Amino acid sequence: MFRYVAWVYLKYFFIIAFALSFLFAGLDYLQNAGKLDGFNIKVLYLFYKGSYALDLLFPLTLVFAMIVTKILLIRSNALLSFYALGYSKKQVLFPFIAVSSLLTLLYIGMHFTSFVDADLSAKNLLHGKKGSEIKRNLFVKYNDTFVYIGRLVPEKRAAEDIRIYRIDRGEVRQIVYGERALFDGRKWIVKEATILRKPTPKGLGGEGYSVEKKPEITTLEGFKPKILTSVFEGKRYYTIQAAWDAMKLLMSQGLETLKVRNLFYQMVVTPFFAIFLVVIFFLSIPPYARSANLLWLSFVLTGTTLFVWGLLYFLFRIGRSGVILPELGTVLIVSLLGLAALYSFLFKTNRL
Repeated sequence: MFRYVAWVYLKYFFIIAFALSFLFAGLDYLQNAGKLDGFNIKVLYLFYKGSYALDLLFPLTLVFAMIVTKILLIRSNALLSFYALGYSKKQVLFPFIAVSSLLTLLYIGMHFTSFVDADLSAKNLLHGKKGSEIKRNLFVKYNDTFVYIGRLVPEKRAAEDIRIYRIDRGEVRQIVYGERALFDGRKWIVKEATILRKPTPKGLGGEGYSVEKKPEITTLEGFKPKILTSVFEGKRYYTIQAAWDAMKLLMSQGLETLKVRNLFYQMVVTPFFAIFLVVIFFLSIPPYARSANLLWLSFVLTGTTLFVWGLLYFLFRIGRSGVILPELGTVLIVSLLGLAALYSFLFKTNRL
């Protein structure tokens, strides 16, 4: 029973996922095909848009596939056969929970990769931009230091024209100049560094400014280039790891983390609403075809799924502008769905 139900569910999941992603990408391609030059660029654009559509519609597909699968099991009398053979509702529901949970974890895991940048990559192709972005004239604060970077290439972990101002008690005590700097994964290595130190205390006849030149120095430990550009330029695309690092960086600087938390919850918490809806809807659909109008019921459940997904996406969008706390939006809604799924599982699985 488990293998049969899991296979049918997986089959319809892949069919629906491909259909929705292809429709989304195809409609977008028809609107923008004239702006794309070259066959390879068009194929890449379709691929990136299809990946973005899959990212957007993946949770919906899990729920739609469950609805289709259960309706099929009812119409073919397979569901009644399982119950007649002694399988309980919990046992028949288990393949749906197992498969949807596994796919959801896979979906979340994909957000540790550059999969999240698919929409940005498509836009870059559309506007003729190169994949490797260069940031210019960044000025940011990090701990007791202000950093100016004339030119930053995050993909190469390199910076040019870097200046580091160390502050103590409201005054600049040291300035480090460097034409080039590299990030080794933990800290920055400034090449051909010039260090200017300000005397303390200042006074007539005292020590003056000192200038020291070194082949290289290490500084700014933990100041990651991708997090740097993401956080301080308001980037909308993060991996889960990058979002987590960004939150730690912002908290360490005493800065607001609301927007990054909102995106982090969108990638880690929101996908679980699909599993909860799978449980609730499965236990809401009667096992007998004559007990309800299955066509009407599937229409209502599909509409409810779209409404919940739309509500969560709406809360995510307004959360990006800081209008609402993500804990009172996305996290609250998903938690309520989780409680509703738990209630359904505890009180509806013991009766047909």
